[in-house]
Formats: sequence, structure tokens, C-alpha cells
Amino acid sequence: MSRPAYITREQMERITERILEDYGFRPDDKSVRPVPIEEIVEFHFDLQLCWEPIDQLAADGIVMAAIVPGERRIILNETQRELFIRKIGTYHFTLAHELGHWVLHAGEPLYRRSGGTFVVERGRKEAPVYYCRSSSHKPAEEVQADLFAGCLLMPQAMMVRAVKQLGMNGTIRLHHLYGLADCLKVSVSALSVRLAQLRLLHINDAGEVRRPGAGRPACEQMTLEL
Repeated sequence: MSRPAYITREQMERITERILEDYGFRPDDKSVRPVPIEEIVEFHFDLQLCWEPIDQLAADGIVMAAIVPGERRIILNETQRELFIRKIGTYHFTLAHELGHWVLHAGEPLYRRSGGTFVVERGRKEAPVYYCRSSSHKPAEEVQADLFAGCLLMPQAMMVRAVKQLGMNGTIRLHHLYGLADCLKVSVSALSVRLAQLRLLHINDAGEVRRPGAGRPACEQMTLEL
């Protein structure tokens, strides 16, 4: 099977924006709210969510979930259910990550960007099963699925508006970002990556929040949620 084409962040923004638009979710309106990822997975893409123990597949790292394209199923690891319940952001990111495999690598319909416009292609029936592992070393397909998840759960227009609103109240501090992560139902670590990706805010290893080009602010320590 041929290697999937690389998709830039700008292209990924457009793909995920189109998905949200098709579902009826408007990230460019005036509200800041969580993306209904479960509804998008189940109702927009007609993928089944199920729980099964899949620890036996963990060759390197914990298997969080898997997608079986031929059966239109996303399998969530039953042994990690308590973690998903405790950390809703991890659960949502895992769902969005597996949806990314469906959309980018295996799905039907498959959103693609061609010649500046979006077209829908037929999915590949021979697509393999994709396993989402908590591993530091990720192949290109996993990195792309992570990028898809971040763009889908934290749309650019909404993130720009959220940071602008936070900034209107003065210096943006860590507790503001924890509040934003809770509002969006994502993890602080995923939020920090997305903010840096969009060059809106940067959180360094010391837990300091900075705007691009800004000086060193006085901030509290942060522990990233993994």
C-alpha cells in the first residue's frame, strides 16, 4: 500500500474546518465551546464506538484505541476506561485522533484538498487497522492524526478569539489556560501545543506563558497533563 501524502497544517486547518462546517458547528461565531466529537464520529461519519480490552496489542506503549476501517469501528481500550472518565480531554483527543486516521488514511468518505477545493474520495478497502499508542516515537501517520485532532478540537478561529478575550482582562496566566482547557474539554498539554502551533501563546518548560515576541512575564509553575 502506498504511503499517505503529507498534509500541511494549513491544509489540515481547511479539512477540519470543512468537517465542522458540514456538521453544522461554526467555530467562527462568538462562543467558545467544546467540539461535539462523539456526535461527529457517530452521526456525521457513521462510525461505531465500542469498548474492548486491547492491552495485548501494546508492543510499545499503552494502546489507547484502535480503528478498524473495514468494520467502521473505533475500539476504545476497556482497561483504560477509568483514565478516559477521569481525563475527558484525553478521551476526546483519542476519538479525534482515530477519526483522523479514518479521514486521512482509510475512510469513506475521505476529505481531501485538491486544486484549492475539497472533494470527497472513496476510501481504501484495504486500509489497515490503526492503533493509538502512548509512545514518544510516532510514525508519520500518527503525527498527522495528532495534528488533525488538534485542529478539529481547537479550531483556529475559536482559539484566536479565546486568546483575545483572555487578553482583554490583563496578563494571561496559567489558571486562565486551565480554565480554557476545561471549557473546551481538552487537556492542558494539547491546548499548549495548539497555542504554540498557532503562534498565539507559548508555555516554556518553566511554566511561563508568553506571547510571541514578548518579554519574560511573572508566571506560576505548570505541570503538563499527559
